[in-house]
Amino acid sequence: MDCLLTVNNAKLLKWFIVWAFVMVVIVVLTLPDERPDKIDSPGFETTESAALYFKNVRSFYYRNNPEAEGILDVYRLKSIFSDSLPSLPFALYNNWRTNETFIRLDTAFINVRSFSAVIADSSGIKADTIALPQMTNESQYIFARDIYKALSDKEKLGLTNGKDIIWLSESMNLSIKRTLTDYFRLLGKI
Repeated sequence: MDCLLTVNNAKLLKWFIVWAFVMVVIVVLTLPDERPDKIDSPGFETTESAALYFKNVRSFYYRNNPEAEGILDVYRLKSIFSDSLPSLPFALYNNWRTNETFIRLDTAFINVRSFSAVIADSSGIKADTIALPQMTNESQYIFARDIYKALSDKEKLGLTNGKDIIWLSESMNLSIKRTLTDYFRLLGKI
């Protein structure tokens, strides 16, 4: 009787290994080439879990100021606003009543009419100028998305007033990317 159980267990083990191998092959063959890019379409709704993570873990690195009679919580990354170097000072505006978060260039720290953003490839040879965004939420989102993609591709970021280009420091680029990463994670886009 023991010999019969051992033979059945061996057959069962062999079929399980074959089944597991087939499942792994099916998963590998049916995986998409890459995840769909959710960051391209503007949206401002936050999930409860992402908001909880941001408030409990990431908000430590931000200054939080209530605005609009307490309806909006405005988060500004400490490292961007503590430096006197030129920057793109993004601020996160969280409307806790509607579970939406918006990103904006903080116009108290930069004159959007006087500057444009410059994005250059890592060699610095090819540079594109991007006008700073309009004051609409969609325009601000698209601008932040373009800056995030450029910084993710290790491109250089600068500001120009039409004549001179002021290239932002590596630490400032990292701070800007950190803010944008927190924002898009808060929205569940990345």
